[in-house]
Amino acid sequence: MRAVNLLPKDAGRSSKSLTREDPAVVVGSALGAVVLIALVGGFLNVHSKVNNAQHELDVARAEYAQLSLEKVAREPVKPVKTTPIIPVPAITADEQPRLAAISTALGTRIAWDRILREFSLVLPDDVKLTSLTMEAPSTNPATTGAPTVAQGFSISGTAFSHDGVARLLSRLMLIPDLENVTLGNSSAGGTDNPGVLFSITASVKGAVIPPPPPAPAVVPAETTTTGSTS
Repeated sequence: MRAVNLLPKDAGRSSKSLTREDPAVVVGSALGAVVLIALVGGFLNVHSKVNNAQHELDVARAEYAQLSLEKVAREPVKPVKTTPIIPVPAITADEQPRLAAISTALGTRIAWDRILREFSLVLPDDVKLTSLTMEAPSTNPATTGAPTVAQGFSISGTAFSHDGVARLLSRLMLIPDLENVTLGNSSAGGTDNPGVLFSITASVKGAVIPPPPPAPAVVPAETTTTGSTS
């Protein structure tokens, strides 16, 4: 059998024309590559110059900072004179006893409002108070001027169980203004008053009255005697 070419005559020509490269495309690609290479080279060159300039700037700043520190170290420190806007008044002899009394009162002052606020924060929900007593310290009349420490803080009430009393006792020990927290009694109530009856006492920190200042010494007056001559 003889082979017969069934393709049209124009198909062979078109396939040959496609395999040929267009000179304009080749020249354009070459020019694009040259321009790209030139741009990349210029960018790298500028980037290198910027890095060098930044390095020189950092070195100059470090030298300037070092020179500033040396200059400050060489300069003597001048003392700054400050004058109060309102001069402190001098304490006269008449005001000295008042100042001593105020200092003594402030030193023995008890912040009951702070103690009550702290107590309200630690009081459990299952505890009910029936009485609360706060007593300021007082001087013992038997020994005048002797400092005494008041018990200061005492409470009594009812709780649902002994666990509630123990919880209240442990929380009272966390109050900074209280010390020597002691459980007075804890007993179960009767039919008329169900629950647990308790009483707790504590001392207030700083509740001490200092002794009064000593009285000024009395200097006896000098006496002179004159003798008679016969």
